[in-house]
Amino acid sequence: MQFFLNGGFPMFVILVFGLVGAVSAGRYAWAPGPGRLPYLFALAGVIGLAGATGFATDLMTVCIHVPQHPEWYADSSLGLIVLQGLGESLSPVVFAGGFLLAHGLLVALGLRRSAG
Repeated sequence: MQFFLNGGFPMFVILVFGLVGAVSAGRYAWAPGPGRLPYLFALAGVIGLAGATGFATDLMTVCIHVPQHPEWYADSSLGLIVLQGLGESLSPVVFAGGFLLAHGLLVALGLRRSAG
């Protein structure tokens, strides 16, 4: 749960598109049809872009909020604060990557089934 919260609002966008992609790829794996492939590739692109945009959004948040706390500059833990922010910013990339792995595996299974 903390992983999801670390990513912030972009995680909800990734969750929605990731679930749509997983269900669509699962349907393709169950009953493959060549007309579905462009849609599945487009969904994979959307999931990947949602992860990249989520990372950019979270990184922007870190870059805006850290300078707003001048008391952190004198503290020797500023590097750790920034490092934690960067780590949290990567949550959308990891989340989207997990969905893309599942999506790709299901599409590969469908391609294998359609080949006979």
